[in-house]
Amino acid sequence: MPRSDHGFSKQKRITSGQTITRVLRGGGCAADDCLVVFVMPRPAASSSGPQRRLGVTIPKKTGNAVVRNRWKRLIREAFRTQQSELPPNVELVVRPKKGAVPQWAKIRRSLPRLTRRALGRAAG
Repeated sequence: MPRSDHGFSKQKRITSGQTITRVLRGGGCAADDCLVVFVMPRPAASSSGPQRRLGVTIPKKTGNAVVRNRWKRLIREAFRTQQSELPPNVELVVRPKKGAVPQWAKIRRSLPRLTRRALGRAAG
């Protein structure tokens, strides 16, 4: 069975706090009533094709552990299933908007749109 590009391997994750801080401080930002997305362009990857990396930050004020983990799962799944709709060679840091409720349809709709908007702000 051919392998799909819809995985969420370690190469697609931002795990370093330094990298997350760099994207938060130096990237473009866009928000709606559900998510806040920070985007920073990254140098084009070598022969591995376009790379998109995701970091998720969920403040403790968002809710208890169950709610925070639900946010993380939904954001990661939206990223995983919509990678082809996202701009290539970007690093994303996503966090929920204060007071928002984790809803799959809203997250799925917001992520690609906010990513493109934030990337435009980072470039210009």
